[in-house]
Amino acid sequence: MVYRLTDPEFLNDPAAQLARMRADGPLVQVKVPVIGKTWVTTTDEAARKLLKSPEMFRRDPAPITGKSLARRFWWMPSAIKPMLNTMIVQDDPAHRRQRKLVELAFARATVEDLRPEITRLADQLLDSIPDAPSVDIVARYSRPLPFLTICALLGIPDEAHARLTAHIAPLSHVTNPLKAIYAVMRLRGVHNDFREMFAAARAAAPGPGLISALVHAEDEGERLSDDELLSIVMLLFLAGHETTVHLINNAIVALCGDPALRAHFDAHPETRHLMIEEFVRFYSPVMMTKGMFAADDTDILGAPIKKGDMVSAFLIGANHDPDRVEAPGTLDPERRPNAHLGFGFGPHVCLGMQLARMEAAVAIDRLFARFPDLLLDGKTGWLKRPGLRAPAGVRLHLDARA
Repeated sequence: MVYRLTDPEFLNDPAAQLARMRADGPLVQVKVPVIGKTWVTTTDEAARKLLKSPEMFRRDPAPITGKSLARRFWWMPSAIKPMLNTMIVQDDPAHRRQRKLVELAFARATVEDLRPEITRLADQLLDSIPDAPSVDIVARYSRPLPFLTICALLGIPDEAHARLTAHIAPLSHVTNPLKAIYAVMRLRGVHNDFREMFAAARAAAPGPGLISALVHAEDEGERLSDDELLSIVMLLFLAGHETTVHLINNAIVALCGDPALRAHFDAHPETRHLMIEEFVRFYSPVMMTKGMFAADDTDILGAPIKKGDMVSAFLIGANHDPDRVEAPGTLDPERRPNAHLGFGFGPHVCLGMQLARMEAAVAIDRLFARFPDLLLDGKTGWLKRPGLRAPAGVRLHLDARA
């Protein structure tokens, strides 16, 4: 049986399908639009085994299949090429080299230093919400806040914000291959903007922002090329705000839809960090990792894999595995321990996980402090984006304005 991951019934309540998948074995096949059929893990044990075996499961298929990702997706527009050469689709030593330089840059632009700025941006966005019977909170708040945050982290000037927003907007509406191609083509403008920023940063002394830090990052004489800079910054820019939007939206829907959960949120501010972790585990906004390719015939816990097969770690399967998680279908706001795989695992674990945690915490705190009686305006539905589990939209009645 080939499972589909965009079925609204699965997205609404994944327990039944996840149980069927586990019963079929530690790996099953799913169908992913554009990519096609791929194997995914069904348990926490299988996901961890896959993610901690980079020597057997490679990100770059070229040495295994003779066909690089660029050749595999030859029909994609040229604007997608930088995304086919990012750290998340590279193996060591190339991955280790780039990640080390990025981590050095991150050390100069520490995430925690951004908390006051994120709080200021959140309050500014909330101030701008209009008087209306209901509000599209995604358009007014949960989408622009991560965008402005990643711009602040990267050091993108204010005058570039509107232009970048226009270029990336189509990515939010990708539901089929044609829309994906259109969205990717619009990224050419983003590439040009970033290359201009690299040139300006290189011509100046090291300054604030991650772009400047990346341009000037050096380790034992190694520096990043312009193409490497573009692939890294595109990864940070797109993944660094798009996925956080979905985490925030899931949290808003959960808190607005469950009075007991909301009461716990209000009564226990000291444990809200645990609630954020549980939102990551329970919803698993990013349901699966990028595909990896088996370097040889092998098996994962008895499941036979052929050389060249594509395999992904199914993070939502691991996060809802009853052998690992007690009562996985229950959203427990103070779950301890909570060793979820929502941000991945192993050498490719998400670089921006601390930023995502802080953004979500600030976003939710400021929203409910400003509007303590929020109510959902109608059903939200689910986004039909392969590999994501997130509300399609969120409209809210605001307390005094409902």
